[in-house]
Parts: sequence; structure tokens; C-alpha cells
Amino acid sequence: MLTEILVVFTGGTIGSRRSGAVVDVDGGAGFELLERYRALAGPLSEAVRFETVQPMMLLSENMTPGHWLGLVRCLRERLGAEPGRFAGAVVAHGSDTLPYTAAMLGYALADVRLPVVLIAANRPLDDPLSNGVRNFAAAVDFILDAALPGVYVVFENDRGEMPVMLGTRLTEARPFDDQFVPTYGAPLGHMRDGRFVPCGHAVNPPVAALRAPRGPALPPEGIGFATDILYIRPYPGLDYGLYDFERLPRRPSAVLHGLYHSATACSARAGAYASSLPAFAARCAALGIDVYIAPAKAEDTARYRSAHEIAAADGVRALARIAPEAALVKLMAAYGTWPGRDPEAVREREKFLARNVFFEHHEGGDW
Repeated sequence: MLTEILVVFTGGTIGSRRSGAVVDVDGGAGFELLERYRALAGPLSEAVRFETVQPMMLLSENMTPGHWLGLVRCLRERLGAEPGRFAGAVVAHGSDTLPYTAAMLGYALADVRLPVVLIAANRPLDDPLSNGVRNFAAAVDFILDAALPGVYVVFENDRGEMPVMLGTRLTEARPFDDQFVPTYGAPLGHMRDGRFVPCGHAVNPPVAALRAPRGPALPPEGIGFATDILYIRPYPGLDYGLYDFERLPRRPSAVLHGLYHSATACSARAGAYASSLPAFAARCAALGIDVYIAPAKAEDTARYRSAHEIAAADGVRALARIAPEAALVKLMAAYGTWPGRDPEAVREREKFLARNVFFEHHEGGDW
């Protein structure tokens, strides 16, 4: 009996071709992926049947929340139309915004009882150095071998390893070498010879927790993603005076403020409003703009004085032990699904933000 896997093509490098000095999406490149997989896997591929769908075709840097909603609808409709038909789904995506889409699907499909695996490629498929086909093959192997429900990312690294990462724990690929590094440097596991080998790191959830049933974290029929969330990263000389919200016709609903690697940012107050995060947060609070920081350390861990001062500042809300990419998408989902200042909407937002939907909160680490 053939095992069926849904394959969703969205574009990206894995769905592109090179023409001269330009790389751009090509509607036929995705289907070339299946042909190359068959050639790579040989007789093993004969046990798998692929159902394909192409709801969009774009470079992932052009992805918007509207595309996210289309992708969620596509996956829910296809996987839910005939329960039990598919063993899982592979989503072929671009690498630039892969962490954001992966986190989004981790929240939006938290209740789905099948593995949904996102893949990308470092180069177009016709480039001999491309890892796209190997990533696809590893995703298929993960679905067949591990069969773990949830959202995952598989992407071969420059050491020839094939890490499997939780969709909500992926950070942006590094510039210059294009490598994805999971939080704590600890992937969920690796694919080796067609088998999933878990990584026994303290922050990783046990396999039993991954298999445990989960209810929907977001209402499937009412999900939304806000586009009025502002993301600010700290750097020496950051001038908050440039964010003149009082003069804007449209203000952000919330600000996500990143932190340095030690969970700090400038907390100086002495005659220096321009660079003081606590002062900026107080100004935002007066305008009805919520301010969040991430990744913050948990309250029971040792922190620098500046981190304590920021956490204690009026109007600052800490999102602890979560990658910035996952934090930003979570805020977009919270404010898009439950917008406004109505007390019930505020309660639902806060409940969702506090909930560990799909292991985006790192338990067991030193943060």
C-alpha cells in the first residue's frame, strides 16, 4: 500500500531557476524536485505517492501575512478533507523568511496530528551544490520514520548533517554562510540513514510530549496576523526620538524590542531619554502602545542590573525563553486574532502569549 504525502510548493530558491545573474521562481521547478527525488531515492521512492498543490509562487522575502493565511487554509483543507489519507505534509519554502513561516504554522496548526515539515534550499536545484533534494528526501524520511505530529524544519548544514528543528525554535539563517542554527545550538534531532535520531539536550521536549494531543491554539476560522507590530533591535546610539508616534496617523498596537545576547539593552536614564528603553516604554504606555522584550531571561535566573531595570520598568512585558522570530510571529497572531482593547480580547491575547503552544518556550535551559 502506498503512503501518501502532501507536497505544498510556495516558491523560494527551491522553486527557482537561474537565468544569467538572476534567480527567480519558476512554476515548473517544484515538480522537478519530485523527479530528482525519485532519481536519488531509487526503489525506496516507489512506496510513496505525492499529492501536490501550489497555492502561491514567490520568493519568500515577498511573503506577507495574507500569504500565511492562504497557506494555513490550504494545509487545513487538504489534510482535513480526508482524515487518515496523508502521512504528513512537506512545505517547500524560501530560506529568507523560513523561521517566520515555520513559527506561524507551529501556532496555527498546533492541533494537527500529522508531521508538517518545511524545507528550503541553499541554491536552485540545477546547481550541483544545492541541498534541496537531500532536504526533501530527509523530510520524507522523517515523516515515514518518526511520524511525529507538529511543525518541523529540515535543512542540511555545511557539515553534511541533517538536523531536524522545531518550527518554533528556528532563527534566521546567518549571513555569509547561510546556515540555520537552532536555539541553544541543539536541534530536536538528526536524520541519519533514513532514521530520526533524537538529540538528548535538556531544552528539547521528549518524544512523548511531541506525540501528546494538543487543542487548537488559534481559532481556525478566526485566525489573523496583525501588521501593526513594530520590531526594534538594540544597538549603541539607538535614538528612540526617531519613533515619533505622536505625529503618526497610524500607531503600532505593540512594539517587540529585541535584546542583546545577554538579555540586555540600554537602561541608562541620566539625561539620556534618547537611548533609554525604560523611558521609551513609558512613553509608549502613555500612548496605549504595548511594549514587549524578547528573548528575556526567566525571573528566577541571574540577570544583569540593566535587565532588572528594564523588566521592572512601567509598560515593559517580558517574553521569556523564546526566539525573537517566534516572539514576533506570536505577537502578530495574538493582536491579529484578538485585536483592540476590549477586556475579553486583552484576556485572550495574554492567555495565548503565556501559553507554550508548540514548545516555543525553552524549558530546562539556563535562560
